Amino acid sequence: MSTQQKIILASRSPARKRLMEELNIPFSCHASEIYEDMSAKTDPHELAMHLAAQKAEAVSGKYPDAIIIGVDTFIVIDGEKIGKPDSVKEAARIIEKMSDRKIAVISGIAVLKTGPHAKKLISHATTHLKIKKMTEAEISYLANHEEALQISGAFSIEGEGGKMVETIEGDYNNVIGLPLNQLKEMLAEMGLKTS
Repeated sequence: MSTQQKIILASRSPARKRLMEELNIPFSCHASEIYEDMSAKTDPHELAMHLAAQKAEAVSGKYPDAIIIGVDTFIVIDGEKIGKPDSVKEAARIIEKMSDRKIAVISGIAVLKTGPHAKKLISHATTHLKIKKMTEAEISYLANHEEALQISGAFSIEGEGGKMVETIEGDYNNVIGLPLNQLKEMLAEMGLKTS
């Protein structure tokens, strides 16, 4: 890898930025600003990879010799793909739907190398959560919490929503929004060693 080659995280998510910092490699953030069309693909894994690739590609033109990382995370409840809610009312509907159910958190990860040795890797990760049965008061509290409208599924495992999780199967970091182990493997394939 050339010393000039930058690493760009195509996201403005503070949680993803924190996770990236654990890799101990210098990187910059550049949000992609793409419209996340949840109906672009029927299969949730294909959708996650499609959106992640779109995010990375949207930023790639600005960096001629870089590694661009695009990530998209959303939840699936009973086959319904759910992104960020538009309102407190929608957040409450989503949280009520996940009450006493098992949900899937799916992330797509795209790693693009721009420049003369261009390369693209795309993968996905799935983590299953069992959510406890919530009272109306708990649903209302979560829906009205500041994190609700900022996060896919209206709920952050690091925040108040974490108290509602009974069990986790899979990568905890994926639920936060960046499956680090998979990303490390993909970066290694690009010739970039991480800690």
